[in-house]
Amino acid sequence: MHSGRHDDSAVHAAQDVPLPEPYLIGMGVGYGLHRLRPQPLPGRRSLRRLLGWSLIGAGSTLIASSLAAAGPVDLGHPERLVTSGPYALSRNPMYVGWGLLHLGTAVTIGSAWMAATFLPAAAWVHRQVLQEEKQLSNAFGEGFASRAAVPRYLPHPQWPYSVSQALD
Repeated sequence: MHSGRHDDSAVHAAQDVPLPEPYLIGMGVGYGLHRLRPQPLPGRRSLRRLLGWSLIGAGSTLIASSLAAAGPVDLGHPERLVTSGPYALSRNPMYVGWGLLHLGTAVTIGSAWMAATFLPAAAWVHRQVLQEEKQLSNAFGEGFASRAAVPRYLPHPQWPYSVSQALD
């Protein structure tokens, strides 16, 4: 039975989840166009679904692990930089996760329209990331400057940091 008291923890947790509007808008526009004038992706449906669900699973896992690493945070006024978990490998793992969700959804439903909205959405997200980096640099100074050694999105082969070190 409900005690009548309102539990704010769920509300606060929901506020900690950044919803990247570019990806959500891209997915919505792509889906709408797909419904109005279907343009299917080539390839076997079973393979597309396997690949698409794999991308969705990877994106969801990355978002969930990013949220766990970040913990409670005021997105408008962060008090600390998150450097553990997926943030040890990427400065923006949550955006990478949302990008994987966008692509995975496009591939799973077989929508060329939704796939076509990925690049404009990713460019829009990149522009937001650059603005966020300026704000973080102003707020955290040298602390943020040292994060420049961590790749913005995906680790690359030249990067000297190993995944095993991030997981320790």
